[in-house]
Amino acid sequence: MKRTFLLFWSILAVFALISSACGDDSESETTATTGTTATTSSTPTTTSAPTTATSSTAEPTTTAAQGTATVYFSTEDGSDCGDVSPFTRTVQAQQPDLGTALTELLAGPTEAEREAGASSFFSSETFDSLAAISFDSGSPGLTRIDFKDLPALIPNASTSCGSEALLAQLNQTVLQFVPKVRYELFGSCQMFANWLQRECMEYTSEGAEPAVLTTLERAAGSGCADWWYGAIDGLWFGYVDSTTDSEIMFDLACWFDGDAAVEAASEDGEESPPPNGYYVRNDDDTLEAIPVAPSAAVSWIADIGNPSTQTTGKFGEWVAVRDSRPDQLGVWLTVRGEQVVEIVEQYVP
Repeated sequence: MKRTFLLFWSILAVFALISSACGDDSESETTATTGTTATTSSTPTTTSAPTTATSSTAEPTTTAAQGTATVYFSTEDGSDCGDVSPFTRTVQAQQPDLGTALTELLAGPTEAEREAGASSFFSSETFDSLAAISFDSGSPGLTRIDFKDLPALIPNASTSCGSEALLAQLNQTVLQFVPKVRYELFGSCQMFANWLQRECMEYTSEGAEPAVLTTLERAAGSGCADWWYGAIDGLWFGYVDSTTDSEIMFDLACWFDGDAAVEAASEDGEESPPPNGYYVRNDDDTLEAIPVAPSAAVSWIADIGNPSTQTTGKFGEWVAVRDSRPDQLGVWLTVRGEQVVEIVEQYVP
C-alpha cells in the first residue's frame, strides 16, 4: 500500500513537471509573437511603401509653360509674290522670342497649314538652318541673323518671285521682335544677297508696313560713280578681267536691284522692268589693278548655272577654277586698306 502511494505521487509529480514545461513554451511563443507585432507596427509595412510611391507618381507633373508664336507663310494667288498671312502655333515657351519664332518658321508649314493655303520654301529639311542670332553693337537696334546651307536646300528661292516670297516670310516673322534686321549666309550679308540675286540690305519695320527695306550704304552706290582714285576702300561690284598671284585687274560696274533696276534699265533704253529683277550698267571699261591680301577669302559658284554649288576657299583655289571656265560671273569686292579682303561671285540666271 505504501509503495502504491509513493508511485501515485511520483506520477503526479512527473505530470506536474510536464504541464509546467508546456506552460513555459506557450508563454514564450506568445511573447515572441507580441514582440514581432510591435516591431512591425513601428516601421512601414511592405504594403505602405508601394502605396506611398504610387501616390507620389499620381501627383500632377510640372510641364513647361506654353505660349503662342506667330509665323508668316505665303498665301499668294500668283498676283503678289510678297503676300503672306499669319499662322499661330502653340510652343513650349510662355513668352516666345525671336529664336523660337524663327525655328518654327524654318520648319515650314504643317499639313494643316498647307491645307489652309500656306506655302513656303521652308520645310523639315531647313528647320536646322539657323546658325546664329547676334546684335550689332555698332548699329543700334540692328539684329543679324546668320543662316547655313540654305542655297543647297532651296535653290529655287533665287528666282525673282521666290526671293520676294522668302524675304516677306522672314521679315514679317522677324520684325515682330526687333526693329531692324540683316540676313547673312555663313556670316556674309553679301553671300545671302547673292544667293537671292539682290543687294545686301537691312530691313526695318515702320507702322503698318512691317518690311520696309533700306539698302545698305555702299561705296558710291554699288560702284555707280566716278572711279575711286585715292579712296578705294568699300564694297564694289564689277568684273575681274585677269589675275596674278597677288593682284586682280578689275572692271567696275553698276548693279541695280528692285525699283532702281527698273529706273536704270528704262534710262538706258533696255527692257524695263528687267528680267529677274536686277540690272547691270557697265559703260566704262577702264581697268584698275588692285592688290589682293594673302588672307583674302573667296566664295564662288562651282557650277555657274547652279547657285547651290557655292563654295568657299582661298584666292589661289578660285583662280585655278576661274581659269578653267569659259564664262565668268561678276563679283563683289570688299576692299580694306586698299587691298581686296573678300571676293564673292554674283549668281545670275
